[in-house]
Amino acid sequence: MTSPQSGDGRPMEVADLTRDASVTKRDCGLDTRSMEESARSLLERGWSETVNEDPEEMNGGKRGRPFVFTRKMIVWANRLRHALGISCRLTRGFLNHFPEEKGLKGISLTQFYDRCREVSAVGGADDRVLASGPCDVEVSEAPISVAADSAGMSLNEYGGWRTCHWNLKSVTGWIKLHAAADPDTNRILAYAVTDERCGDIACFDGLMGDVFSAGHKVGKVLADAAYDSKAIWNGYAARGIDVAINIRSSQLNKNVPDCPGRIRPHGSVPRGKEMVRILQIGRDEWKKEKGYGRRWKVECTFSDAKRLFGDTLRSRKRESDVEETVAKVNLLNEYKQIRMRCQRS
Repeated sequence: MTSPQSGDGRPMEVADLTRDASVTKRDCGLDTRSMEESARSLLERGWSETVNEDPEEMNGGKRGRPFVFTRKMIVWANRLRHALGISCRLTRGFLNHFPEEKGLKGISLTQFYDRCREVSAVGGADDRVLASGPCDVEVSEAPISVAADSAGMSLNEYGGWRTCHWNLKSVTGWIKLHAAADPDTNRILAYAVTDERCGDIACFDGLMGDVFSAGHKVGKVLADAAYDSKAIWNGYAARGIDVAINIRSSQLNKNVPDCPGRIRPHGSVPRGKEMVRILQIGRDEWKKEKGYGRRWKVECTFSDAKRLFGDTLRSRKRESDVEETVAKVNLLNEYKQIRMRCQRS
């Protein structure tokens, strides 16, 4: 057996084949503790302590059939359903187990489905944006960075056998989740849910508007080339916010014919300054100077959401798809909060 060789033909030492000790490994212990704490939080049944008092308060002055199941019970069951990715029938079986222990009548499937739709209803902003709003995240006193991006949620997931046997080649589209995330905590500050036809730039002002309305102070905006627009550059630079948006190489290569070496800022002075800086020091150094590498944290946020709760929506109706997407956003923020608490401890 011959020894491995390096690029210049020399035999490689054993140390060359080992992993560099300076490379940071993933803390699997922290992941395990965070998942265990998240599971415990999902199973906490604080509503069971007041299961007899809450219906009396809800039914005070109500006409018609009285409520038997409280809103807290439905919210708990709905969170459990989205977190585990199980059906309404199976979740109803979990929920009915606890009232039956107290001698109460179980909830019907139709009533449970209607109550879940009631507690998880979200409103849309316009025809293109199906749902939007800020997330319940504590406000920091210091200015924060905001990274914006979008990801797709599949509406179905066909297996290899079904695709081959039934010749399933139709595309039903997908749901698009736009998010403004904090790269320091990986939590989503604001979201917008659209279909696949809506672009990223169209949702950016709405996302940032929800971030500002929640009381967050923004010091820097990080985004990829999909958000390269003079309206974004000019608008947020005028507010004193440091804008770090990647600019395509094709834009940098468009020199003015009568004056070689000059760039086209396309009506944006801040964008033109950054283009000149990229040409002076190179794109890699510009990214280090602007801290653009932290933009990838929003990609990690989407990856964590799909890894924990799946990237396929189980619902069959559009409004239910939107509600399921928003529920996964809230569950992800809860998990990130638990992970931060475990990391501090």
